Amino acid sequence: MALPRPLLRLLPAPWHAFCHAWDRLFAFAKGHVDRRVAEVAARGPLAEGDTCVTDLLARERVPISSIYGNVTELLLAGVDTVASTLAWSLYELARNPRAQAALHRELAAAAATGGVTGGDGDSGVTCRLYPVIPANARVVPDRDIRVGDYLVPRQTLITLCHYTTSRDSRFFPAPDTFLPERWLRHRDTGDTAGDTPGDTPGDIPGDTPGPGHPFASLPFGLGPRSCVGRRLAELQLHMALAQILLRFEVRPEPGGGRVRPMTRTLLAPGAPISLRFLER
Repeated sequence: MALPRPLLRLLPAPWHAFCHAWDRLFAFAKGHVDRRVAEVAARGPLAEGDTCVTDLLARERVPISSIYGNVTELLLAGVDTVASTLAWSLYELARNPRAQAALHRELAAAAATGGVTGGDGDSGVTCRLYPVIPANARVVPDRDIRVGDYLVPRQTLITLCHYTTSRDSRFFPAPDTFLPERWLRHRDTGDTAGDTPGDTPGDIPGDTPGPGHPFASLPFGLGPRSCVGRRLAELQLHMALAQILLRFEVRPEPGGGRVRPMTRTLLAPGAPISLRFLER
């Protein structure tokens, strides 16, 4: 929608479609909020166990208009983003059966002791390879800022394409490779005394756990304006992967080709991701 106003007058259809989509989102959220408010009103004051977002906001006496806005924002920011990342995770695990088998063993062991854990490396590498928001932008508001040898004047728009930095071989050896163990701190990296680089399957000599630079991969942003739903999104991804992989083995659809990402505001699959789910 970043079109000059004269062009918007000449080509109104995209703007009208954009506004219509927002109207539908607000109407959908408003209907759910109104129904919940009516249920609580019919029942009486909020109980201690009422933990819906609407309940929590109402308990803080947030204006109803703000509740509508917050719930709409949650729907906009927290549905397609998690679904897309989950789809990419399953796609890469299907193409990397050894990584899938290792994660299944970890999940099965945790489930046998009454808990479900694991998947940190898988969600980490998926967010690196396929950051659902491939770029981010900020305006330097009130003062000039010097970054290294560069002077950034105030009121300058800065855009960071972290899809590119996340695949930079200076920070990630074999940058396009799906390596969940890259995110695990106990991983054999071959850089300790007496160790042999590459003696662990998938080990890349000199590749230390995590990103090679603290800002090389920022799928959730950083600082006070970072993604407020990060922990919830990570929890959803971990729980969904656990429930799926404990019940199914995921394989690529026979004859299916490589799926490339493309930007549609969000980073989305450029073609349908076709997978087979085989009961374990």
